[in-house]
Amino acid sequence: MLKINLYEKDSIAVFEPNDKLQEIDFITAKRIIDPYITKNGNLKGIIIYVKEFPFWDSFSSFLSHLKFVNEHHEKVSHIAFVTDSIIGSFGEKIASHFIKAKIKNFDYEQLGKAKSWIIDDDYVTHGLFFSCKTNQNNVFIKFKAIGVLTHNDYENFTPIIDSTLEKLINPKVNILIDIERLEGWELEAAWDDLKLAFKHGNKFNKIAIYGHKKWQDIASKIGAWFISGEVKTFEDINEANAWLNEE
Repeated sequence: MLKINLYEKDSIAVFEPNDKLQEIDFITAKRIIDPYITKNGNLKGIIIYVKEFPFWDSFSSFLSHLKFVNEHHEKVSHIAFVTDSIIGSFGEKIASHFIKAKIKNFDYEQLGKAKSWIIDDDYVTHGLFFSCKTNQNNVFIKFKAIGVLTHNDYENFTPIIDSTLEKLINPKVNILIDIERLEGWELEAAWDDLKLAFKHGNKFNKIAIYGHKKWQDIASKIGAWFISGEVKTFEDINEANAWLNEE
């Protein structure tokens, strides 16, 4: 059996296997963490917390585990093995070659240290992370862009934006875009950005662009061509939020 605790405030899920892992454990894991990822765009960390790793009850369970990892490793930025088992050092040295997340091994007594590593570490090299809140027809979307954005970054969230806005009649959408750590786009990702503006631009009420980039004023002017609302740039995130919340 696999015990799972999701700490939404810290964006951390703690997995505690107390017996051999079964296929049902990974179905349960998906049911717990997938709604959070759908809502927030990513999960900052998963901690595997067990003194001695119990392994799997069957080969099909092992395959289910691999499938779970394949489906989630691009949406989780950190994985911590908190264990005295050899599986921890194996995971840190070997698994890092196959999955995107940063991996680190900790002794079983170092659960708090592992949580601090996930919370404080500034590992993410690129990505487009977002949150979306709706209140009747009012929608607030926050984007945080990091590094050079890729086509895959847009593929992760565009279907969620599409499904959210298509359910609403005449939605009023306000957006905060944090480009403080943005370095640019790959060509296909830039096209994805334009397609999003073409598809939903008439639903956007206000877009606030926060950052200290020399080209953000140019970006706001170009963005205004594709939306029906206002686009403004800010160097203070509190001012950006205040403007978005004005009636």
